[in-house]
Order: sequence, then structure tokens, then C-alpha cells
Amino acid sequence: MSSDSDYDDFDYNSSQNSLSIDYQIDQFELRHCIKSKKTKQKIRKASCSVSKKTLKSQPTLLRVNCINSKITLKAERKPFRYDHYVQEKQPSFECDEEFQETSTLTHTDLESKPSKILAPEHRQSFSSFRRYFYQINQQEIKSSLEKCSQIKITNIRLASVDEHVQKDFMKQLNNTSYFPNLVYHGTALKNITSILHYGLLIPDRAHPSNSEAPIIKVSHGNAYGNGIYCSQTAVYSLSYTHDTNTILICAAMPKRNKTGMVKIHSGNILVVTHVSRIIPLFLLDVTYLNQSNINQPCFDEQKILRTNENTEKKKKKISIDISRKYLRKILNYMNDENRKHEQYQERSYLTYFD
Repeated sequence: MSSDSDYDDFDYNSSQNSLSIDYQIDQFELRHCIKSKKTKQKIRKASCSVSKKTLKSQPTLLRVNCINSKITLKAERKPFRYDHYVQEKQPSFECDEEFQETSTLTHTDLESKPSKILAPEHRQSFSSFRRYFYQINQQEIKSSLEKCSQIKITNIRLASVDEHVQKDFMKQLNNTSYFPNLVYHGTALKNITSILHYGLLIPDRAHPSNSEAPIIKVSHGNAYGNGIYCSQTAVYSLSYTHDTNTILICAAMPKRNKTGMVKIHSGNILVVTHVSRIIPLFLLDVTYLNQSNINQPCFDEQKILRTNENTEKKKKKISIDISRKYLRKILNYMNDENRKHEQYQERSYLTYFD
């Protein structure tokens, strides 16, 4: 509605003619149009009948009722963008897939911290014990290298331990009431195959039940006595692997004192004095993310078996080829040497009598 000031130029009681009045009306409409355009340039016309003061005081109402309500402000984050920042899932390893199919525990049992008590069903077989041992210690194993940001766990695999080693360990397990300790053992790549076949051995001592097991020598000293050295920390065990990115995850039953305590040395080292009281259960593969450490190959049993088979085949082939190609030449050479020797003996005999 126009104000009274807009009509100050009009005098309806005057003696002005109609042309003058029309001219004044045109001037009024022109001024009103110009004024209206300036107002639109300052403030966009709202799509609803809400005053400017109300809109300024109600930003939510402004977004809902104004023409620009569909435009997202730069400072305002779209809700769907939060879906891109989902917490990273924990990687799944071979042991997780293996025990997920065979595990009888429910989801709530896995979330709650299980107690380290060996029930009779866990002592029935080596596979049941290993499955339960992993369920108890899987979180500790997966977080064993969290403090080392430059080392990443790439896989946790089952160790293919020989049945003879399994039986010896289960005998010792059934004679103890303590839950075995989680320990790690680092060694050279060439030793892993022998460890899986004969178990961890004590240096300079024959195996008590397997005469085929080799007698190994001390490689890293025996500051805490003769025995099998292992550690409760994975990082410490990694320092003993120079040509591989794989360490052994073991279950150990070290000696305890009268109070049931285990003697732990510097570096979280445990010394096991009997070969049947420790067994490798899993293989832990890692990768170094920094450039200061060179990544070495992980232990691959199938690859080693194929390499050994190819080596045996080559040896057999070489022996066959030698017997076929060079046996006659060797025999001829030996015969020639004998003939020369006989001729020499004959000449010497004739010379002597002459």
C-alpha cells in the first residue's frame, strides 16, 4: 500500500485539467516502478508472504520457504557425505575364514573376552585346541604390531605341523592345568620347514622321541641357558628374521615356580627346556611400509615343496644322463689308463733284463 507522501503532488480540489492529472499519474507510476526495481535488486522477492524482519530472525523458515531453499550452503555439509567416512573394517585373514566356518561360538561369545580355561572338549584333539587358542588370542595377535606404524600384518595362516609333533604336545597339554602362553619365534626362512616337520629343537641335544630329527647348533647364543628361545612380543622376534617376513606364532608351556609364575627375561624372552612343551600354531606374515627395511619373501610351503621336487627330478635326470652318455667314455678312459700302465710295466721289465 502506498504512503500518503506519494500523493503529495496531487490536488484533487484544484482546477487542474485532465491532461495535467494524467501526466502526474504517469510520473507517479514511473517513480513507483523505479523504486520497486531498486528494492528487488537489494532483496529477492520471497515466495511466501513473510516479512523481511521475520525471515532474518528465522533462518530455518527462510530455507524452507524461500526460492533458494534447494541451494546447499558451502558451510553446510551434506548428510550423505558422512557415509564416505565409515570406520575402516579390520582386515580378514586366512585363520578368520578357517575358524569362522568351524567355530561353534556365538557372536556374543566372540565379543566378550573368553576365559583362559581349557575345557575337556579343547583337549580332545589338536585342531580343537588350536581353534580355541586362536579365539582366545586373536585380538592380541592382530594388535601385536599396532605400536609399529611402519609394519603391517598381511596374513595369519595355519601352520602345517607334523602329526608326531602334535601328539607329543597334546600329551604334555593334558598333564597341565595352566593355559599355554602366546609366544613368537623368529628364525631364518630355511629353518621353518624343518621346524614344522620336527618341531622346535633344543641346540646340541637329540630329540627324545624322534631319532630322525637333526641336532642343531646354537645360532644366537644361550645367555639364559640351553633351551628354545621365544618372546612374548612379535617385534622382538622379527629382529631374528633376516631373509623372510614370516614369524611363528606358538603355544608354550614353560616351567613355573611354586607360586605358578613364569620366569621372563629381558626382551620378554621365555626359555622352554623341553621340545614337547612348545609348538608352532600359526604363521604371521608382515610387510614393511618404510624404505629402511627391505621386504623379504614370506614362507610358502607349497613353493618349497615344488622346488624340492624339481631339484630331485633334476638330480635323477642328471644321474640317468651321465650313465647313458658318459659311462662308456669313463670306462674307455679307465681301460686306456690300465693299458698305459701295463705297457709301462712291460717296457720297464724288458729294460731291466736288457
